[in-house]
Amino acid sequence: MQAGADIQLTKDLKTKVAIGFFDFDGIEGELSDPYTPLDNNDAGSTDGTRPAFAQKGNTYRPLRNIVPGPLNDYGTSRQYQYFGLATPFQVLAATGRLDYDGWEPVRLSLVGEYSKNLAFEQGDINAIAVNNRGPNRGDGAPGVFEGDDTAWYVNLMIGDATLDRRGRWNAYAGYRYIGSDAVVDGFNDQNFGGGGTNMKGFTLGANYALSERISLGARWYSADEIAGPAFKSDIFMFDLNARF
Repeated sequence: MQAGADIQLTKDLKTKVAIGFFDFDGIEGELSDPYTPLDNNDAGSTDGTRPAFAQKGNTYRPLRNIVPGPLNDYGTSRQYQYFGLATPFQVLAATGRLDYDGWEPVRLSLVGEYSKNLAFEQGDINAIAVNNRGPNRGDGAPGVFEGDDTAWYVNLMIGDATLDRRGRWNAYAGYRYIGSDAVVDGFNDQNFGGGGTNMKGFTLGANYALSERISLGARWYSADEIAGPAFKSDIFMFDLNARF
């Protein structure tokens, strides 16, 4: 469900706003009926709730309710486990864009986006999560769950948006914060942090038109992991774009 509007505020200033609600029905993993798998072909009753595709960042939970007993050395062997998403996803998203055209052909644009997973329950996930945790406690118990349900993004661009003449250009800078379970990681930008969620950081970029149909571009994506073990990603990209 989505709705939006374009509003001309003044001669040179206009805005676009939109809001959407996305309910991913049945995407979360479910605990199986109790059983003892003897090999990796012994399926659990909820194996089908594991994700068919994913990147990284979302929180996972065990799916198979494996009963310890003599056949698996009381839980020390034959732990043929599958994992599924630890939370449902009901995402409320709002976006906005503000364009100023008083310096034509140079445009100044400010873009923002905010998303929140309304189905996220921190306490419930803490009891079952296998990742996105802090350091283990002194007694060896798992650390506290550090994931969260919020993502936001802001980007400022100056320059020509169309790049349809030689010498025209644009440059932009942005920052984003993507909590582990704010959105489904399988749909996120693969360039930022290698794709997925549970990342925060900035993007810098610029483009230059060589002709009315060809332009050069460069981008820098810098991302740090939010929850769990430290991880940093810096990705540089160079683009040659042609229109036909």
